[in-house]
Amino acid sequence: MTQQNADALKSAFAAADAGDPVPLVTLYDDAMTWAGFTLEGTQRLYTKAEFLEAFGVLAKLDESRNEVVDVDVVDDELVTAKVRAYRRLGDDELEITMVMAHRFVDGKVTHGADVVPSSFERFWAKTGITA
Repeated sequence: MTQQNADALKSAFAAADAGDPVPLVTLYDDAMTWAGFTLEGTQRLYTKAEFLEAFGVLAKLDESRNEVVDVDVVDDELVTAKVRAYRRLGDDELEITMVMAHRFVDGKVTHGADVVPSSFERFWAKTGITA
């Protein structure tokens, strides 16, 4: 089952990057919680709605891409993903690899967390964009 989840995750990210967010939104359980980073570099818990709203900040950029470059499956429910992220606003660019951990239950992500390098918050501070 976990390989199925890993494949679903990769496909959902690829669809979202191609302009179709529905598979990714559907993959996240409505009661999901996510430990993620704010644009300021602090970490907090997000609900599904808050998590998806935070992705809305990408619309303020000139260019944004996310690519799942590798996944690891752990036992029956866990999938970790290395995600290459690219962001650009004018001449300011960010290219990082972040690590995202996902817990799947019945084919849906119920919990997750991400870790990003420190260049993440430096990029957002330089652009002046806030959520």
